[in-house]
Amino acid sequence: MIVETRELFFTNSALKKAIAWYQKVPNQPDLPLGVVTMVTPKPGGSLVVTIQQSGASKGREIAFTASKTLALLLLFCRRQKIPIPRDAVKDLDNGEDGIYLIIRGETATTAPPP
Repeated sequence: MIVETRELFFTNSALKKAIAWYQKVPNQPDLPLGVVTMVTPKPGGSLVVTIQQSGASKGREIAFTASKTLALLLLFCRRQKIPIPRDAVKDLDNGEDGIYLIIRGETATTAPPP
């Protein structure tokens, strides 16, 4: 068996861009329109996103679970044309000022017949 492991690090700047892409998804109920002012990674891959909506005096905080964070990162990778294997195991981990997307794929191997 061959095992491939990749780590993609999303900086705070990249996370803001990923969230901006997610805001444009039609009929998504998670994020209102507004300017993303801050993204705070939390343990386990969750996020807290602060949005400044037009006309509001203070920012609105929205929590993302790890599974929602993974979904928005996969959407971002698709929009940026970063290939992610569908059948690979995907996990999130916190880094300094960002999040790691860890991708682990396994390929079965064969040998020629004797």
